[in-house]
Amino acid sequence: MLYIEIKTRKQIDSTLARKIVNKGCVSAVLTTGKITKPAKKLFDEYDIAYAENIPENIFTKSEA
Repeated sequence: MLYIEIKTRKQIDSTLARKIVNKGCVSAVLTTGKITKPAKKLFDEYDIAYAENIPENIFTKSEA
């Protein structure tokens, strides 16, 4: 089952990107921080979508 990985780290580097890729079940990565160029390249190679600099309140906001 594919899922979206959400990170609140300051930066996703190639080491963390490799760990995410190795899970084999991540379709996208969203982060409140930045994603380095090598990490983006790795995500591109494995067809993993990504978005960076997402405001944290987007993840904590609830609609009732």
